[in-house]
Amino acid sequence: MQPKKNAGNPRKTLEPDRGDRAPPSNRSLKGETSLKALIICIDGGDPAYFETAPTPNLDRLGAEGQRLFVKAQMPTVTNVNNVSLICGGPPSMHGITANYFLNPETGEEVYMESGDFLLSPTLMEMGAAAGRRTAALASKKKLTDMIGKGADTVITAEEPPEWLIDRAGPKEEIYSAEVNFWLLRAARAVVEEKAPELFYVTTTDFSQHKFGPETPEGQEHLSTIDEEIGRLADAWAGIHPEGAIFVTADHGMRQKTRAIDPGVVLRGRGIAAEAVPIIKDRYVVHHGNQGGAAYVHLGEGASLDEAAAILNEVPGIDGALPREEAAGRFRLLPARMGEIMVIADEDTVFGVMDEAEREVNLRSHGSVHEQTVPLFSWNAPFFDPGEEASHYDAVRSVMNGLEG
Repeated sequence: MQPKKNAGNPRKTLEPDRGDRAPPSNRSLKGETSLKALIICIDGGDPAYFETAPTPNLDRLGAEGQRLFVKAQMPTVTNVNNVSLICGGPPSMHGITANYFLNPETGEEVYMESGDFLLSPTLMEMGAAAGRRTAALASKKKLTDMIGKGADTVITAEEPPEWLIDRAGPKEEIYSAEVNFWLLRAARAVVEEKAPELFYVTTTDFSQHKFGPETPEGQEHLSTIDEEIGRLADAWAGIHPEGAIFVTADHGMRQKTRAIDPGVVLRGRGIAAEAVPIIKDRYVVHHGNQGGAAYVHLGEGASLDEAAAILNEVPGIDGALPREEAAGRFRLLPARMGEIMVIADEDTVFGVMDEAEREVNLRSHGSVHEQTVPLFSWNAPFFDPGEEASHYDAVRSVMNGLEG
């Protein structure tokens, strides 16, 4: 990779905060008519992987631009964070509060995958309004309707078009590391073929769920991603020499040893309740629908205070927050939450089970303990992160430029 030099801000390390801060207000190049950006989201890109795997291309992006540790959006699951990135803000703005949603008004349970759920414009929609060529690529099909809303080109590795198979190689299994390598080769082909000016690319975290940063498989996965990002960055810079590049992650990943079903806990104490794991999606091989946060929906007549007090006494639960408190702390949309949001400790996940608790051995995410993620920015002088930066602030800086 041969990127040009870019004077960035000094490297800084940021710890995740509670999220109760003012809306993003990054300074940007207002009225910048040539603003172009490539955004790459490494699903499950926990900082620990970057400490063990060789990543010379990402290292160069950071050395010539900025390399930060910022915070992902709570709850730290894929849909919430990819939409926070593509919309440049938190769920209180865009409305996606989970991978899965139980509508308390109707009792209907749905996967939050439709672009119709979005309450604010995406980068793709703003780009189209500004006359830019736009594209969105995802390993997971479930994301395309949301991240691709308004895009000229929308592609998933699960259903690739024939022309892209010819360029990037045969379709890869979604439950594999190779699907991400294919996706990044495909992204390079899209750059060369369609020259999008705003381009969002997001991988899948199957490998991180299966292999920790200390394993050869985990290190090889990120190292190969780094190689493909280097080639993609070269192609991007060759077509858009003035274009910015951002690389970040949607959430971290940790080993988990205990699973709790808050609904079973409460029903065992005589309180009608159902817990919905926020991580729940169609890709059950990844995590078995067990993650570090859940929404608890209470039955008619159940006491919120009593339920929260019971859950707060359970080992493995960091906190059981009433809806309004959780919404304020994490900038969520109350109408799309349960009465209680439970947050797990670093070793625990929530799931739907027959028993209240059991031992598990899996890697997952969803809690505040997976909130720290890396952010690399290159050729982006308009991006000036504050002292409490989120990953989506990078995209907001691009959107601010488009609004100018």
